[in-house]
Amino acid sequence: MNKPVKIALIKEGKTPPDFRVALTPSQCQEILEKFPQISLVVEPSTIRRFTDEEYLAAGIIVSQDISDADIMIGVKEVPDHSLIPNKTYLFFSHTFKKQP
Repeated sequence: MNKPVKIALIKEGKTPPDFRVALTPSQCQEILEKFPQISLVVEPSTIRRFTDEEYLAAGIIVSQDISDADIMIGVKEVPDHSLIPNKTYLFFSHTFKKQP
């Protein structure tokens, strides 16, 4: 039997802040319905386009502690100081722009 996979929707830590989300509350619900072997947790955020309350209303766990998640999903690259070792991160990156 396969181990359940836990996915965390991380808060955006890049400056300037990004209001976009990798998964909306309804997309989270859809994932949980279609893939019962997956669990989701949302890291609280005051800047996200969807509020923590909207995720809670959709039945998604909102927690400061996302350390037990297997996969971290976000919109922008994660600041080095926020990276959790031995985790898989999925995010969009402008890798080849003229950024430092």
